[in-house]
Formats: sequence, C-alpha cells, structure tokens
Amino acid sequence: MAPAATQDKPVEEAQGTTEAIGDEEVHSQVASFAITKLHDSPAVVTAVTADEIRGSGARDLMDVLLMVPGFFFGADVQGAIGPGFRGLWGQEGKVLLLIDGKEMNEQLYSTFQLGHEFPIELIERIEVVRGPGSVIYGGNAELAVVNVVTRGIQGSTDLMVSGTYGEYSTVNGRRSLTVSGRKVFESAPGLSVFASASVGQGQRSDAVFQDFYGNSVGMAGKTNLNPITAQAGVGYRDLQLSMLYQRYATTAVVAFDEVLPAPAPTNFDSFHAELTDRFRPSDRLEIIPRINLTLQEPYRDADPNSAFYYDKQVRRLRGRLVARWAPFDILQLTGGADVAFDQGVLQGPAGVGLQTAFGEGLDRVSYQNVAGFIEAFSENPIVTVVAGARYERHSAFGDSFVPRLVLLRSFGPFSGKALFSRAFRAPGVENISLGANVRPERTTVFELEGSLRLGEGHALSVNAFDVGVADPIIYSYDAETNSEAYRNLGRLGSRGIEVDYHLRGSWGRVALGYSFYTPSGRNDVEDYLVPGRTDAFTGLPTHKATLSGNVKLLPWLSVSPTAVLVGQRYAVSAPDDAGVSTVQTLPTQLLLNLFVHAQNVGTQGLDIGAGVYNLLGTDFRVAQPYNGGQAPMPVFSREFLVRITYLLDPGLTE
Repeated sequence: MAPAATQDKPVEEAQGTTEAIGDEEVHSQVASFAITKLHDSPAVVTAVTADEIRGSGARDLMDVLLMVPGFFFGADVQGAIGPGFRGLWGQEGKVLLLIDGKEMNEQLYSTFQLGHEFPIELIERIEVVRGPGSVIYGGNAELAVVNVVTRGIQGSTDLMVSGTYGEYSTVNGRRSLTVSGRKVFESAPGLSVFASASVGQGQRSDAVFQDFYGNSVGMAGKTNLNPITAQAGVGYRDLQLSMLYQRYATTAVVAFDEVLPAPAPTNFDSFHAELTDRFRPSDRLEIIPRINLTLQEPYRDADPNSAFYYDKQVRRLRGRLVARWAPFDILQLTGGADVAFDQGVLQGPAGVGLQTAFGEGLDRVSYQNVAGFIEAFSENPIVTVVAGARYERHSAFGDSFVPRLVLLRSFGPFSGKALFSRAFRAPGVENISLGANVRPERTTVFELEGSLRLGEGHALSVNAFDVGVADPIIYSYDAETNSEAYRNLGRLGSRGIEVDYHLRGSWGRVALGYSFYTPSGRNDVEDYLVPGRTDAFTGLPTHKATLSGNVKLLPWLSVSPTAVLVGQRYAVSAPDDAGVSTVQTLPTQLLLNLFVHAQNVGTQGLDIGAGVYNLLGTDFRVAQPYNGGQAPMPVFSREFLVRITYLLDPGLTE
C-alpha cells in the first residue's frame, strides 16, 4: 500500500478505482478506506465489470445480483421486489445500495426497489461487499453493500446512445432509451462535465398471479415498471458536483395479500446532490469533505380517493469529513466524522388511505445523527491487519457502536482472510414513528475466506460465514385494532459456505458459483419460520448454483450463456381462523438465458446484442420472505431482447 499522497486516483470512500479487468488488476475501495487490489480487500467482495454486464445481456441490477453468491429475492408489499442475502430478508436497511457513492435506500423504511430500476448501459462497474459494512457506511449496511459506479465525470470526451426493446409472449417487455455524454475541456485542464438521461417502460411479468384465497389475475399490462433517470455533474480537478434524479413508477396487482380489483400505482421519486473535494496538506495526508442533499418520496400514491393513499417526503442533509494519514509506508490511519439531519414531512392529510401521522399526531419530525469512525490499515510481511470501529448517536434511539477486525495473509498463490465484524440496522423514520421504543438491531458476523490462484486466468475462492442478528426490527399488524407497529423481537441467524470459480482466457471467460446457507443459532422470530421446517428460510432458498460464460466466436462476436439453479423455497400463507398456516413448496428450478453480442458492427462503437431471458419458459416466482400472507409472485418471464448501443469516442479513432 502506498502512502496516501502517492495515490493518483480519487479516494472518495464509496467509489474506488478499477485499472483493468483481470482479478489481479481490479482495485476497490468499497470495503475499506484504503484502496486495495480486489483479492486483498478486507472483506469478501465480488466485482462485475461493464463488459461482463453488457456481454451477459443483464437487463437490470436484479439480473446482476442473481449471479452473485448469497443473493436472492423476495416479494414485498405493493408489488415491490427486494434483496435477500444468505437466507435473511435484506429489505429495510439490511442491504445498502450506493450509486456513485450516493445512498439510494429511502429513509422512511430504508428499502430500495429492484426490477428495471436503473439503466444498465450507464454502469461501469458493480462492487458487492458480501458482508457487513456498518463501520464505513453506518446503519443501512448490516448484511451487505452494493456499490454501482456509473459513467460520470471521470473519463474522456464521448457520447453514448443506447436503445433496448423486449417482448414477452403476450405483451411488450422492457423498452428504454438512454443518452449519455461527457466533455473534457483540454483548454482548461481538470475541467469536465457530464450528463445522462434515460426513460424506460416495462412489465414485471406476463404470467398469472394467484393469491392464497384462490383469486387470480393476469399480470400482463398491469405490473408497470417505468423508470426515468437523469444525471448531471461538473468537476474541476478534485472538486466535483454531481446530481441524480430517479422516478420509478410502478403498478401492482396485489397490495398485501389479496388480488386487487384494479392495478394500484406506487411511485418512488428521489433526488440526490453531492459536493466533494480533496485536499493534500502534505505528502502523507489527505482530507476529503463531502456534502449530500437527498429528497425522497417513496411508496407514493397521491390520489386521496385511493385506499392506498400515501404522500410523505423525507429529506436528508448529510456532511462527512474523512482524513487519511500514512505516517509509515506500512501503516495508514483513517478517521472522520459523519453528521446527518433527517426530516419527515406529511404532504397531505393523515388518516386517509395508508397515510398516518408521525408519532403522536405530528405532520413532521426531525432527527439528528452524529457518528465518528476510525480505521487502521497495516500491510506488513507477517500479516495485514485492518481494524476499525464506528460510534453513532441518534437523537431518537441513542447509541450504536460497531468494531471490525480483519486479518489477511498470502502464501504464494494462496491468500486467506479472517474477518470479525459487528453491524447494525438503524430504524428509519417510519420505523421510529410506528415503533414502541424501537432500537437498532445488532448483527455479529464471522467469516473465513481462502482464495487460490491456480495459474494465469484461474481463481478459486471459498468462504464460510456465520451471521447472528439480535433484536431484529419486526413489523406486526393487529387486525382487531387495525394498527401496525415495529418492535424488536428475538434472534435470527444464518451460516453456510460460498464457492466462486473464475477462468479467463483469450477465448473468453467462465464463472461458477455455489451458495449454501441454513438457519443457525436461535431462530425464534415466528414471522420468519417455516412451520415444520427448522432447516429452511421463509421464501429464500438454502441452495443456489450459477454458471455464466462468454465465448468469443469471432474477435467481434461472442455468445454468453447464463444459468441459475435455485433450490426449494417455501411460501407461508396467513393463519386461518384456527391459527393454521398453509405452506406452499416452490420446487427446484432452472433459469437459463442466452445472449449474443456483436461489437463494432459496420463502424467503430456500434454494438448490437440479442438474446432470450428464461429460455426454458420456467414459471419462476419469488415468495414473501416472511409470513405476511402474500402468495409467490411471478418474475423472470421469458423475454426476447434486442439492445443497440453506439459509443462515439473521438479518442478511440485518433
């Protein structure tokens, strides 16, 4: 590790750098304040490059995460789909999504939505921390972190235009148009601007959804996924201002557990602005200030005549200061402070539809959160040691303290990691409002990873983990009083292994993955138990195997098959009048996809791709990962997809 001042890349903690595609050359900063090679990162990290994403035919983040060990998905309320990780439900602050360092989880319930949500053409790289990240990121990074790096200020002058057209068997699939451009001013070294815009339409599925009561409805034309995304930014040397606007308009055929008489709209709007800079007072010291402004309106139905009326806004102003000091070549110290001001505001009357007041009849609430963090990164011939901790104090629920210790050692082609982390999930604004003295849930994670480089282009990694969650924040609903609440209750746990193998060559690449996870420790939260099955998770599989490949048929033509084999899953109905729930078993299923990608077709920069998603037409559904009474929802319908992208980069033709 070089001293701080010798790093020639930005050191903003959430973005990292990538210098080449091979595993040995990928650098990352998503799991530490220090920039490291991927296999030396003080966490279990998976990186997916732009070439791998676009070559595979992935349509959105959901498709990419499905290929990452540990990840699967579950159906949530109002037609939303969220992530599960290592058998545990990852919504509501357990998995953090970052886009260019901006935290995308909405701050009312701390969720993020998946499915045709962000233009895949804008993504340069996705880094996934398969483990806790609370020491660096705080209370929305309890189980995992997904960092999306997009086409932004960095790069050369270029213009990219991309269009996608998809077809299901009975209705239009996903359609999108994306335009992105960057300008680097040679007359003013260090000055650059960028902008991008994308508009899309789509459907969740064209299959038939049937609830546990026997009612059914066709989803074609009734499960809209219509995103709008706009980005803009300007940078001068290390000073950068960037903005991101997203509107995700959806409709659903089910709200909570029963088929609706008509599709219900639910919109998610967010605006993020960030200003960041970097100062170097000396050769071994860097200081990085950062200011964020976030405005969000999640789960919005602005029709006061709707049974699902909900119209609230949450605002966050956040400032962070990070200082990195390298007193010796073998030691880097990082410390800093993080201050956030949150405000929730009713934008319409309470007591209508699903809209409730905050707390005791308030139309707005405000909270403050102050945090301090520190990390020591020592790379030495004996063992690399990474030790850190974070302390937070929230004005509503008090203190949180999480430490982390990582040991790394390489022996020729073998490298090993031993990790101990504590993490926490902080309650969101609505969790506090509906909670009875709700407090953060606490997580303890132990991990061991071994990686073996078997020669040029070969890499095998195996990791074992144990996750324990104390006092998880659980939602409950009382039908007799028509009241809902959040409370801390019981314990959850998961343990298992993940295997990842990569092979690269001049002919292309292939990757194999396998995940196994099972409940561990004391799992005593009734809403997450499968009746009669102590070895299973509600809604999420215990086994998942993946295969992805890219074979170059010609220097300009490649074919990419992907396959996902998912083990049995269990959906649990709501209890009947006798208190008995029905358990529906979803069988082991295979999802097979095929994509053909041609580069520089007829002219430099013109790429054409075409493929079929769910080639076998498998009736693939995701279940609710808790006993909320919703039947499994169809996703991943067979879709024929064509994508055309043109990149005008004067630097490539000179």
